Order: sequence, then structure tokens, then C-alpha cells
Amino acid sequence: MKSTLAKALLFAIIMSGLFALLRQWLHTDTFFPETSALNGFLTVFGSLYSILTAFVILEVWKQYNNISELIDQEAQGLEQLYGLTVYFRDEKMTAEMKGAIQAYASIIIDGRFRKLGERDRTTRSSKAFERIAEIISHVHFNDDHDSVVFNQVLEHYRQLAWTRTERITKSVRRLPILLKSFIYIASFFTLMTFSFMPFTTSQYGVLAMMVISFQQIMIFFIIEGLDNPFVGHWALTPEPFERMLQHLEGNY
Repeated sequence: MKSTLAKALLFAIIMSGLFALLRQWLHTDTFFPETSALNGFLTVFGSLYSILTAFVILEVWKQYNNISELIDQEAQGLEQLYGLTVYFRDEKMTAEMKGAIQAYASIIIDGRFRKLGERDRTTRSSKAFERIAEIISHVHFNDDHDSVVFNQVLEHYRQLAWTRTERITKSVRRLPILLKSFIYIASFFTLMTFSFMPFTTSQYGVLAMMVISFQQIMIFFIIEGLDNPFVGHWALTPEPFERMLQHLEGNY
């Protein structure tokens, strides 16, 4: 976080210096006849830009939260699936299920979602997850009790598979390039237009440019950080899977 703030502050200082240079070079303090036109442009364009930015941030934040919730749900689903298999009263099958769940979770933990951060997938986790299905498919019924439990286990596995698919699908989804490019281009034109504002006091103009530049670059960092939830300061981690393994081992 400190490096992000430092970069934002450096950008704000650079833009403030650019504002001061343009003021001396082009004598923007003499552009007072254009003040009304510039104010009108910034008001209309700024309103549209604010609405679009708020919409984009809301979308990436919602996507980020959805992925975080799906990771939690998948980890909890694995733990609950193991708990259901205990009711089969088959120690060998329960041990196999525990081993399969541990193997799958370990792959997720070791990978730390790096592949998903690159919009890619790994076949290792898919094969490990299929192993869980194989164990369920080889369950033998001894009585009606096992039949009832099997139906619950099967339904739970279906829900778990859906959760995993949703997690992966949403994890590789990003903002459309055209939309992101439009925001960045609009921000550039906003800063450029603001650079020509004819402030009477140069110190106030430099301060205003520093504030708006800092705000703009922080918006970029937020959008980029939330758009890819597996990199940056807000990167999601497989901590729920780590807790789940601790619960399976009884270390909680």
C-alpha cells in the first residue's frame, strides 16, 4: 500500500509540475475569457465521467466480492462433503474422500490462484476434483440408510461442482478493453483540460492539480486491483482452503 501511495503522490507532483510549466509557457493565467467555456465543459464532462467511473468501480467491486464468496463457499462445501461421507459408516471410503479433498485443496493452496490471475487454468486441480467424483461413484449401498446419505452426498457434490465452475468462470472475467480504454482516455483529457484552467493564484492551481491527479491515479489503481482479484494489494488468497484443511485435521 505504501508503494501505491508513493506512486500516486509522485504522479500528482509530476502533473502539478506540468501545470506550472504550462502556466509559464502558455500564460494560461490570461485565458480568463475562456473560463466560462472551460467550466461548462468540465461540469458536463465531469458529470458523465463520474457516473461512468462509479459504475465501473461498482461492477469490479461486485465481481471481486462474488469471487471471494465463491472461494469461501467452495472451501466450506468440501468440508461439508467430507462430513456427509462419515455417515456411510465406511472408514475406508471416508479416508479416501479425506485424502482426495486434501490433495485437491493442496493444489489450490500451492497455486495461489496464479493461473487464474493470468486468465488461465490448470488441469491438476481439475483431475484432483474428478477424483472426488470417482470416490462417490464407487459407493456401495448396504441399506436404505446409505441410499439416503448417497442422495445427499450426490446433491452436495453437484452444488460444489457448480460453485467451483462459477468461481473459475468469474475469476477469468475482466472488464472489456474498450470500456477500460475509454475511462483512461477520458481521464487523460480531463487532466489536460484542467491543466489549462486560468487560476488567478498559481499556488492554488498547483494544489488543485495535485489533488485531482492524486484522485485520478488512485481510481486507476482501484479499478486495476479489483478487476484482477489475484494480484495487487487486494489479492484474494486460498486462506479458506487452508482453514478447511485445519478443520479436517482437527487443528482448530
